[in-house]
This record gives sequence, structure tokens and C-alpha cells, in this order.
Amino acid sequence: MRLAVYLLLVAGVVAAAGAAKYLSLSAQPEVEVVPESHDFGTIGYEEVRKVFTVRNAGGAPLEIRAVTTSCGCTRAYINETVIPPGGEAELLVTFDPRLMEVEVLGEVYREVYVLTNDPAKPEVVIPVTAFVVKEGAG
Repeated sequence: MRLAVYLLLVAGVVAAAGAAKYLSLSAQPEVEVVPESHDFGTIGYEEVRKVFTVRNAGGAPLEIRAVTTSCGCTRAYINETVIPPGGEAELLVTFDPRLMEVEVLGEVYREVYVLTNDPAKPEVVIPVTAFVVKEGAG
């Protein structure tokens, strides 16, 4: 009888450990960015802005480790660095052709990089485009 109780106890501990391992693996952060990209359209030599939503669709806190851009003419600011499960943050992206080292007209492509603790998607790349004209937006 004692052996049977001992075996049941051991089996219960093993099952609980397996369940805890499964639950900890399934409770991961999951980053989503909406929209996934943005086209500012035709713009003049002026700053333009777009607000993106960064969501945590996972079951653990999402950490925003860094937000960077491909060019000094593009800047990005996020209002939260830890997003709880089901929560969201605002990512403000600005593009200003006046900040480019040389005057560029026509199509411009830049990227915003969001580094996170999402194990499936540690880096999100957000493409941003515009068509820059010399005089005013067209």
C-alpha cells in the first residue's frame, strides 16, 4: 500500500513538472505591428508622421529592447518598453527629407527596426516609403 501511494505521488510530481514546463513554454510574448508598413505618398521637403500600434498577442510581457532606423532622416519613438499580454503601445515614426545628407528626390525607402524578447520574432522590420518632390506635396 505504501509503495502504491509513493508511486502515485511520484507520478503526480512528474505530471506537474511536465505541465509547468508546457505552460512556461506556451506563455511567450508575441509581437504584432499594425500596420506592417507605411507609404507617406508624395511629400515635399517637410516632416511627416505616422503612428503604428505595437501589440502583445502573447501570454507573457513583451519587452521592447530597442527601436532604431536605417537613416537619420527617419526617427522612431515608442511610449512603452514593456507591454503586458493583450496590451499595446504607440510607435511614432517621423520621416524628414531635410535631414538627409544629400538632397534626394523621388522614391525613398527606409526601415524601422523594433527589437523585442519575442522568441519567434526578435526583430520586426517596418518598411516606410515616400515619394519626395522639391516643391510642396502633390
